[in-house]
Amino acid sequence: MLPETEAYAGLLCSHLSSLASRLRQLRVGEWDWAPHQAAPTARILATHTWQWLQCDRQHINFPDASKHTRIPDPPSEPEAMCDALDKENEIWRSMILGMSPEFLDEKRSQFNQHEITVRGFICHMIQNTIYKNGQFSTLFFALEHDGSDAYSAPFPNPIYEELFGPA
Repeated sequence: MLPETEAYAGLLCSHLSSLASRLRQLRVGEWDWAPHQAAPTARILATHTWQWLQCDRQHINFPDASKHTRIPDPPSEPEAMCDALDKENEIWRSMILGMSPEFLDEKRSQFNQHEITVRGFICHMIQNTIYKNGQFSTLFFALEHDGSDAYSAPFPNPIYEELFGPA
C-alpha cells in the first residue's frame, strides 16, 4: 500500500510538473492572452498557483501567520516563472515526503483564523494545483498547443464499442 505522503506528493507534484511543462510551450505573447476578459490568463494561473504554494508552505512551517513574510511579486519572465514553479515542486515534494502521520494531523490555522490540519493544507494545494492545471488546459487547447482540430472528448462508451462491440 502506498504511504499517504507518497500519494500526496505524487498527486501534487505530477500536476505541478505538468503545468510548468506546458507553460514552457507557450510563446511569450500567449502568457497574457485569454479568450474572454473574465477568463484568467496563463500568467494569472501560474502566479496564483505559485503564490499559494508559498503561502500554504508558510502556514505549515510557521503556524503564526503574523510572522509570515509577504509573498514576493512573481517573476515577470515566463521562463523564470516556470523555474519558480519547478523550485516549489521540489520543495513541496521533499517537505511532504518528510512528514509523519502525526505531523499531518497537527493543527494549523489559515491566517490565524480558520483551523486546518497540515493534511488539510496539503489537500488545499493539491486541489488548487489540479484546478489551475485544468483551467490552463482550456487555454492550452484554445491556443492550439494540443492540436488544431476541434476538441473531441474521449467518452468511454465508444472505446468499449471499439474494443468489445455494441452492448
